[in-house]
Amino acid sequence: MSMWAVVLVVGLLTFAIRYSFIGLFGRIAVPESLERALRYIAPAVLAALVLPAVIAPGGTFDPWNIFVPAAIGGGLAAWTTRSIGAAILVGMPILWVLQAAV
Repeated sequence: MSMWAVVLVVGLLTFAIRYSFIGLFGRIAVPESLERALRYIAPAVLAALVLPAVIAPGGTFDPWNIFVPAAIGGGLAAWTTRSIGAAILVGMPILWVLQAAV
């Protein structure tokens, strides 16, 4: 099978998987309890992707890791303001100051 055929098949499968959720939830009445539970999937996936990089950059835990205070500051800013821009405006300067200090 050629490389383009593989790319096409994988692309179609990815589209089918993603469209199935849109198509199903658009046509089928989903219980409220399931909708409430599904709201937590995106934050949980984001935390699972970001947390290892913050806690153990490079694959090893370092208690003097400068990313942790920056992530905490950005997280608190995001939590209080509900704004990703505020999280960046708070977290990045903390990281830059800590990088300059180390």
